[in-house]
Amino acid sequence: MLQQLEIEGGIMHSGVWLRLMTLTALTVLMAAQSPAVFTLMVPHGQILTALNSSVSLACELSPLFNAEPLEVRWYRSGDFDKPALLYEDHKIQEAPVDPRYRGRVSLTGGLERGNVSVTLERVTLEDMGEYVCHVSNAQWYEKASVFLTVKVQGGTPVVSVAEARGGGGQVNVTCSSEGWSPYPTLTWRNKEGREIRNGREVLNTPDPQGLVRISSWLLCSPSDTDWLSCTVSLSEEEKKESRILPKAPTEGHWSLGAFITTLVILLLFIFTVIGFFIWNKKTGFIRVSTLKKMANGNDKTESTESPEEETALAGECGTQTAKETTTQKECVPKEWGEVKRFKVDITLDPKPGHPYLQVSPNRKKVYSKTSKEPNVSTAPHVLSEDKFSFGQIYWEVVVRNGGIFDSLLGDKQSWYVGVATDTATLTTGVVPLTPQNGFWVFTYEKEKGYCVSDDPQMPVSGNESPSMLRDISADILTTLGVFLDCDRQMLSFYDADSKLHLHSLFNVVSSNTFFAVFSPGLRDTCPLTVK
Repeated sequence: MLQQLEIEGGIMHSGVWLRLMTLTALTVLMAAQSPAVFTLMVPHGQILTALNSSVSLACELSPLFNAEPLEVRWYRSGDFDKPALLYEDHKIQEAPVDPRYRGRVSLTGGLERGNVSVTLERVTLEDMGEYVCHVSNAQWYEKASVFLTVKVQGGTPVVSVAEARGGGGQVNVTCSSEGWSPYPTLTWRNKEGREIRNGREVLNTPDPQGLVRISSWLLCSPSDTDWLSCTVSLSEEEKKESRILPKAPTEGHWSLGAFITTLVILLLFIFTVIGFFIWNKKTGFIRVSTLKKMANGNDKTESTESPEEETALAGECGTQTAKETTTQKECVPKEWGEVKRFKVDITLDPKPGHPYLQVSPNRKKVYSKTSKEPNVSTAPHVLSEDKFSFGQIYWEVVVRNGGIFDSLLGDKQSWYVGVATDTATLTTGVVPLTPQNGFWVFTYEKEKGYCVSDDPQMPVSGNESPSMLRDISADILTTLGVFLDCDRQMLSFYDADSKLHLHSLFNVVSSNTFFAVFSPGLRDTCPLTVK
C-alpha cells in the first residue's frame, strides 16, 4: 500500500512540473515571436459601471505576444493627441496626457501576455463615451473602440392627470422622471399588476450632462381601474415607482362650495387692502404730529394738539392747510433706511470761490488754510460739481474726524452743510444763510451748538427734545446725512451713524437747479469729507 502511494505521488509531481514547463515554453515562444500583423479584441456592447467606482476597459492582442516593445495609447474618440494614457519606450509617459485622467488611469492587463487593458478609477459622468485602444509598432498599428456607460438612478416619477382632448370620459395620465443613465425602461401597470401597453407613448430626451429624461402618457378610462402605477427602471433591482388615482377633473360649472370659498377669499383680500390704507394714513398722522410735538417739547396726545401747532406744522409742509398736513403722508420725513438707497457719489468743485479754502486732489475734502478767521467778504463755502433738479438724492459728510492725524488738528469749531439754489451761488458776498437768500443748511458752532437755516437761533428738532440737543457735545455727530427730495420740495438731515432723523425743511424750491454746499469754517484746519 505504501509503495502504491509513493508511485501516485511521483506521478502528481511529474504532472505539475509538466504544466509549468509548458507554460514557460509558451511565454518564451510569445516573447520570441512578434508578428508583423495583429488585431485587437475588445468587448462587444456597452461597459456599465457606477459613479465613483473603478472599471476595466479590456483590450487584448491577437495573436497573443509580448506588447512591452509596442506603443499603447488610450484616448477619447477624436482626442488622439490628448490621450488618457500613453505607454511608449517601455514606460508610461507623463505628457501629453488629458488632465481629466491624470492619476486615474493605469495599465492592469499584463503587457508581457499581450493584454493592454486599463483601469479607470473614480468614474464621473464626464467619463461616459467612446474610448479607443490604439496599439502600434514600426511596421503596423491597430485600433478598436469600447463604450463606457455610467449607471445613474434618476428621480421618483412624477404622475399627473388631465382631461383628454375630445372628452369621451377618458383621461390623459402622464409620467416623467429625470436623471437616468443609460436609457431606462418605463412600465405602466394596473392595480392587478398587469402591464398596460395599448395607447401609451414613451419619449427619451438627453440633457447636456448626458443623462436622460423619460416621459410617457397613457389614455385610460377612470372606471377601468382604481389606480395606475408608473415604474422607471434600469433593472429589477434599480427602479422607482409612483401611483395615481386617474380621476377625471370635475366637469361643468363651479360648485356652490367652490364659489362661496372663492368669494370669501376675495372679500378678505379687499378688506385687507382697505385696512392697510387706513392704517397707513393713521400712521402718517401720528408720525407728523409726533415730530412736531418733539420739536416743541410737547408730550401731549394727538387729540390735544392746539390750532396754533397745526398751523405751524402746515407752514413746514408748504402751501397745505393744517388739516391736510396731519393726514397726508408726503409731509412725513423718510427714515434713514429708506433714503440711503438714493446715495450718490458727489465731488467738490476744485476751484473754491474763497481764497482761504482748499479742495483735496480727489475732490472729496475741503479745509481752511488758516485757523485764524480772516476778515474777508467772500462766503466761506464750496459747491458740488453736480447739479440737482429732480428726483431724490442722498449724500453723507464726515463733520468730525476720528483719525490720529485729524485729532492733532484739534476740535472742529464751526461748519455748515446743505443746499443752495443756482441763483444763490452767484452771490459772492456774505449773506445770511436763510431760505429767503436761497440757502437751506445745517450749521454747527461750538459755542451755540446745532442749528438749521430757517432760524439761526433755533436748535435742531427731530428724534430728541430741544433741551437734550442743547446739551449734545460736538463729538456726538460724526457723519451727517443729507437727503434732498426735489419732488416733495423737502430737505432732511440725519445722523448717519445712529441712523436717526434730525430735522427736515420744507418748501425747498429753486427756479432751476440746486448745488450741494460744504463749509469747513475758517476757525480751524480740520476738513469736511464727502463719503
